[in-house]
Amino acid sequence: MRSVRIDKFTLDDSHQPVFLAEIGTYFNQDIELAKQFVRKIKESGADIVKGEVLHSPEVCLAEGGDAAYMTFKEGNKAENYRALIERKVVRLEHYKEIFGLCRKIEIPFVLSVYDFEGADFALKEGACALKIATSNIVHAPLIRYVAKAVKKEGKPIIIDTGKSTLGEIAREMQWIRDTGCEDIIIEHAPAAAPNPLTEHHLRMIQTFKQVFDIPVGLSCHHSGDEMLYAAVALGANLIEKGVCDDPDKPDQDFYWSMAMSELGPVVQKCRNIYTALGKSMRHIPSPRKVPNDRMGLVAKTDVYPGEKIDYSTVGFAFPAKGVPVEDWDIVEGKKFSKAVKKGCVIKMGDVDAGED
Repeated sequence: MRSVRIDKFTLDDSHQPVFLAEIGTYFNQDIELAKQFVRKIKESGADIVKGEVLHSPEVCLAEGGDAAYMTFKEGNKAENYRALIERKVVRLEHYKEIFGLCRKIEIPFVLSVYDFEGADFALKEGACALKIATSNIVHAPLIRYVAKAVKKEGKPIIIDTGKSTLGEIAREMQWIRDTGCEDIIIEHAPAAAPNPLTEHHLRMIQTFKQVFDIPVGLSCHHSGDEMLYAAVALGANLIEKGVCDDPDKPDQDFYWSMAMSELGPVVQKCRNIYTALGKSMRHIPSPRKVPNDRMGLVAKTDVYPGEKIDYSTVGFAFPAKGVPVEDWDIVEGKKFSKAVKKGCVIKMGDVDAGED
């Protein structure tokens, strides 16, 4: 696999997954709340702040139809897409405040971008990677522009792959590589609720690794945290999860976000799982101390010289202080050379070394 660097982190199978805590548009134009999110993410121990540069409502037509999303309190909701975008957009000067805080407290940030101006702004502000959202997987002009820009800066591009075919993903990869950009990270992105569990297909993480031979992550759109742990166990190199102040808010994307108070423990669990995966084969150094609970041979009854070693005369108990059980095939059928009292350890010196 090609290793890819994001800021100080290396993404490949020999390094623990990088955790992106996404603030997205969860702060709803409240810049001070966004800053609180950034500080709490830093305190949690998460690796990177994930944000976006959604600075203009013109990315959506006024008659763009409705956006449907799930909420805990109100169930399924529908909202005019343009109206939703208008209440989410943030002016660039306000984004500067948020990302300026990231730089000040020294936490890297990755940004999704939706237009050329947003891409230029994100790199100028110091984003350590740019992301192409699922909705833009067919946006050849934006993909090529971002790929060229990050290559020039020596930074990677992240591509979200939700709601897309393998052919569409391969085509996007080709557009990127045609620019000379090779530092690419794929994110598997199951659709958000009410998408059923049967449609998460987390094994696609492994498929993407086999097909593209680059780091692969998960953009989690599940309301719980178990998909994160499954993804780590499946070899994800990057984990992205939305975090907010209150997942119960009846607003877009909040249903599958995670409360900020849960972030630290979840990040630690992901790291614990990665550590516990270890290597593909256990290595036990030699010589080594035999485990104390492995058994050895003991006399089942009082035995005397000439008696046969078999199941009628021999029992087994731990620890193995004499003949270990793994040597049973060596001694079975032979004769005792010495008397051994019931319950006592049978030693190799108690066994007649002659023919059976």
